[in-house]
Amino acid sequence: MPQESYEYAIGRVSVMSTKMLKQNQLRRISEAPTIKEAIALLIETGYGEGNITEEEIAHGELDLMIREQMNLTRKRILELTPDVELTGLFLLHVDNHNMKTLLKARLLKTSGEQYLRDGGFFPLDMLKTCITTRKYDSLPKVYRNAFNKIEMDISRKNIDPMRFSATLDCALFEYAKEVLDEKEEQGFIREYFNLRADFQNALSLVRARLLHWGPDKLRVLLLDCGEIDKKYYLESMDTPFEQLGARLNHGSHGIALAAALNDYVQRKDIAAIADVMRRMLMEILRKVRWDTDNLGPIIGYLKARDAEAQALRVIFGSKQGGFEAPLPQLFI
Repeated sequence: MPQESYEYAIGRVSVMSTKMLKQNQLRRISEAPTIKEAIALLIETGYGEGNITEEEIAHGELDLMIREQMNLTRKRILELTPDVELTGLFLLHVDNHNMKTLLKARLLKTSGEQYLRDGGFFPLDMLKTCITTRKYDSLPKVYRNAFNKIEMDISRKNIDPMRFSATLDCALFEYAKEVLDEKEEQGFIREYFNLRADFQNALSLVRARLLHWGPDKLRVLLLDCGEIDKKYYLESMDTPFEQLGARLNHGSHGIALAAALNDYVQRKDIAAIADVMRRMLMEILRKVRWDTDNLGPIIGYLKARDAEAQALRVIFGSKQGGFEAPLPQLFI
């Protein structure tokens, strides 16, 4: 069950962190000449905690090993965190991925099992049952409403995967805002979701402009929880790109967002805006990574495990595909 003591939880996390992959170990695995040798090096590090054998990995079960590790991480963190609801916000991206995957699989009458991820806030089996039976009482009200809207569209043969995806993304941020408001959270967690929503909304605006969409199509993509009022994005549909930065320079991170948009005008690289967002999000978490009186170390551990899993998928994916990939960086 969740613990009330930050000292206990952070102490446990500190011990668990010592068992994670180091950057030099990741480099050795990446530089191994064969997949078999890379697998042997990975097992040697203790990753997976002995829950899967080298033979099972050799038969294509590497992703199962990663999923087992992430599921174990989720279980441990939710058992020791002093605040399950706030901690759970950082697991919702996994849930949203699974929700979209399961819904798409149902519509296409396929399994989709190989694309699912463990380590979300909601039990994966529960999500499978909800989407298979089309009964969503087990989910929070925000998600129930989102799925009811989607099911209504499906019943009317109005199937729009992009709209369904946007509906679930909006549900995530609406749910996050509800939890943050209920908890009266005004620290790094609110800052994290504020920044993420503002940058994602800016990215949606730029994409909508490039695709010549109207305001109505942009409106369904805009997320709650940001510091910048949605009206500024909608009113910027006809604003010259050179003036977007100044138009959206609001809130705590308005200057950084304006700089990212101005850089986009010069380089025409929309991915650069997302890169700035990711760096700033990681910097928010790094600042509280070793605090002793908040959830910083616990969230940092979750993100570190997530980065570790992504790094292993990149390394082994490149080896199996026969191409080289840059060495992924772990979250420190």
